[in-house]
Formats: sequence, C-alpha cells, structure tokens
Amino acid sequence: MTKRITKLRRNVKALSPIFAVLILIAIAVIAGIIVYMFTSGYLGTMMGGGTAGQEKVAIESVQVISNSSITLWAKSTGGGDVDVTEVILRDLHGDQIGAPDTVTTTLPADGTLTAVNANVTLTAGTVYTAALVTKVGNQFVSPSFKGTS
Repeated sequence: MTKRITKLRRNVKALSPIFAVLILIAIAVIAGIIVYMFTSGYLGTMMGGGTAGQEKVAIESVQVISNSSITLWAKSTGGGDVDVTEVILRDLHGDQIGAPDTVTTTLPADGTLTAVNANVTLTAGTVYTAALVTKVGNQFVSPSFKGTS
C-alpha cells in the first residue's frame, strides 16, 4: 500500500515554473499600479479627498487704471464661491512690492467674470504680476502687466 501512495504522489504535477513566474509578475505589476495611483493622488480624488472641492480661480486679465489702481478680472472655475481677501503686487523677480491691498470680493461659483479692484503703486514701464489671496490662504497669480507711463 505504501508503494501505491508514493506512486500517486509522483504523478501529481505542480504548476509549471513558467506559469508561476507569470503570476508573480502580474501580482507585482498590479501592486505597482496601486502604489502609483495612491501616491499620485488619484485614489484620494476618487474617494472624496484630493483636489475635489478645492478653490480654483482663473485671472483672465489685468486692467491698469492708473499707476495707483488696477482691476483684475477673475472667475471661479470650480470648488464653489471664492472669497478674495487680498491682492499682492510682485515685480518681475517675484518680490513683493509694498503691503498687500485688502479687498473683499466674492467670485461666484457659476464662473461669472468679476472685477477685483486694488490700490497699488506702479512704476511706468516696470513689469508686474498680481496675486489674489483667498480667505483660506490660496494664491492665484495674474498674467504679467506693465505700469503705465
């Protein structure tokens, strides 16, 4: 009887080594994709976290009224109403010029183009950018513009 059991065990074939390697490679690739998606934020966004619901603002243009006043035309492009609290003026190198100007403007969630007026001090011919600072602390930078002569 022991001879028969031994013979039976010899006939039982295991998985081919090639199939075993292919299965291990597939498991490693799937695990790598999951880790990549998790670290890149894709899973967080799908599960309600990530960038869903964050403020998004587009500054369409800057109108230089005078060397002491500008109007930024901006709109909310997602994330609901955006409350703008300050305008920061920066030079070409990104250095802040003067103190931020305090403003109280709400950009509606429907994407309506809204004027944000700021009192600044510009020098003729100098290139600037303006940043809108929101209530939650996000900053959105305008296209560059020059002071009037």
